[in-house]
Amino acid sequence: MQKVFLIAAIAALTMATGKEKNQSRGEQVDKAACTLPAKFIHTTVAPDIDPEVFRARRQRLAEKMKGEIAVISAATGNDFIYLTGYTGERQAIALIAPFSPTPFTLFVLPREPMSTLWDGPRPGVEGAVERYGADAAYPVSKFGEIMAEAIDGIQAVSLHADDSNLRERLISIAGNNSPLVSTLQTDLAPIIHEMRVIKDEWEIAQLKKAVEVTGLAHRRAMQTVAPGQKEYDVRAEIEYVFMKNGLITGFNSITGSGPNAAILHYPFNDRTMEDGDLLLMDIGASCRGYVADVTRTIPVNGRFTEKQKDLYELVLEAQQEAIKKMKPGYKILDCHHRATEIIVRGLYERELITDTASWWQKRFYIQYRNNHYIGLHVHDVGSYGDLDAPERDSYILNPEIRGRDILPGMVMTIEPGLYLIEDRLDHLHGLFGHKATPEELDAFADKVRPVYEKYAGIGIRIEDDVLITETGNIVLSDNAPKTVEEIEALMNP
Repeated sequence: MQKVFLIAAIAALTMATGKEKNQSRGEQVDKAACTLPAKFIHTTVAPDIDPEVFRARRQRLAEKMKGEIAVISAATGNDFIYLTGYTGERQAIALIAPFSPTPFTLFVLPREPMSTLWDGPRPGVEGAVERYGADAAYPVSKFGEIMAEAIDGIQAVSLHADDSNLRERLISIAGNNSPLVSTLQTDLAPIIHEMRVIKDEWEIAQLKKAVEVTGLAHRRAMQTVAPGQKEYDVRAEIEYVFMKNGLITGFNSITGSGPNAAILHYPFNDRTMEDGDLLLMDIGASCRGYVADVTRTIPVNGRFTEKQKDLYELVLEAQQEAIKKMKPGYKILDCHHRATEIIVRGLYERELITDTASWWQKRFYIQYRNNHYIGLHVHDVGSYGDLDAPERDSYILNPEIRGRDILPGMVMTIEPGLYLIEDRLDHLHGLFGHKATPEELDAFADKVRPVYEKYAGIGIRIEDDVLITETGNIVLSDNAPKTVEEIEALMNP
């Protein structure tokens, strides 16, 4: 009898908690639901692997490389995938010989029953030809034998800088006394990286799907978030949308609330969200390896406070003005400098900066370059022009350093932000003691502290993915609301 009563009590509790009232927003949240509503399903199908796309890339590579043939292995990661489409396993090697009867040869692990039992089926030699368009394919164990014939009479071979093991194998195959040893060219990496900067139509289709699904995930989060939830509850909703659309995460989702929103790469996602918090969501789905990167910052209870709205609209203005400079005719850093200019002006107007000519005062708030490439990596490869990316201080506040020309086919983010960590003013001497005197630092802290403390703990980032066209740009992520009015309307239907 006690057992029957216990079962009934559990059932009643389950029914009672299956639907919970979100008191702060006055809506019903069905926590028992396990099927994603159709409005979060993206119905456009991105094109599958097309061998012709990859054949065209290899032809372009052949026109630029120094060697008569090129050899590249899966150890180079995305560069190998970019040329072959092959993601089967890490031991694969490609031989690109443009003047051979078999211009594209793949060496792969063969299909094998025991590996299938543990890891599932491999493409194998057959799949290398049928799915990936190899003109010839062999087991990777045949690499030495086949390459000995391929390099016979060859004057120069192009390699990838990250393929040092492959270089040693080729030297071993050719023999230390071969003249080929001195003509192995590690010139593939810069050529491939420059090719990856400009996306072809197939790549753009993959990115569009990844970005649009990411926007749907943002919408889902906006419509389900509520005070009292954990940050990981939001992450679960986001990645649920990704997976229900057949995609995966392109990087670890960031869902930082309250003071955690001011941490750029917040990793924990375990805080309980409170009424009055902002929630920063930096997320990106991946479609066939192509990664979106879209950030939205929203009020957990569905309504921005006045001080939140004040800073949010400053960041939004900076982003919107920056997007106007993301088109041919501008340089790649012009959008960054425009966003920075607006944010600095806004900080000065709010008395968070006392001198707009002070490098260190501006650097206190400006943490990074506001744009980067996306593609097969969330921070995709490729040159930005006349800047040294690791040396941020040399260009981040120098509008004379503008980078390379913006070109059609580039896909970039634009992500200005403000991050007012609560105790950051207390660290001025450690941060900028080499740039200003103790008296200057203390005077700045004393002057701005009353205003800074008003906004302390607020973190805001707004990030979109932008495709550059011949005449302008397309904001691929415009299905994710970002104005105050749009966000509040979606969160308070």
